Amino acid sequence: MKLLTFPDLNRCVLCLAILMPVGCSVQHQASATLSVPDGQQIEVGFSPEAGAEALVLKVIGSARQSARLAGYSFTSPNIVRALIEAHKRGVDVKVLVDDRGNRGKASIAAMNLIAGADIPIKVISTYAIHHDKYIEVDGLHTETGSFNYSQAAARSNSENTLVVWNNPKLAAQFTAHWDSRWAQGVAIKMSY
Repeated sequence: MKLLTFPDLNRCVLCLAILMPVGCSVQHQASATLSVPDGQQIEVGFSPEAGAEALVLKVIGSARQSARLAGYSFTSPNIVRALIEAHKRGVDVKVLVDDRGNRGKASIAAMNLIAGADIPIKVISTYAIHHDKYIEVDGLHTETGSFNYSQAAARSNSENTLVVWNNPKLAAQFTAHWDSRWAQGVAIKMSY
């Protein structure tokens, strides 16, 4: 079964809120704290007000077993640092990013740091653009939205991020999509 997609994030949030079981809530997240909500819950953040990046970092920080990142632009030192810290905690981290969108110096530096930390990283060039932007954590939590994993997304772009906590069915759909793209990627090795 495919997830429905909506051109408008607000309608998507509303749809998810309607479809979630009773007792779930939706929260706007201007400043994410590290505690993972109990039960199914949705949080949203926006940038450049800093809420979007904080929420992405919260998701990565919540990982205990696995974290799968699919991205287009990958230049954020904060996100690279969080992924490396998760790996050091014993989390099985893997990163997949667009090939052509990550050929600049900042992207190469970020990918080298990931590869240098012994985190598997691949680039994908199968599609005109690998425009996916999501993180799946522990088979439970899914972060997605317009937010690229870049400094510009956090500091100067108008972006959004949405996290669905404690929904293994949704996480499994993102994981299946991630696995299909990972199979098409090419491994990156440190270039310096």
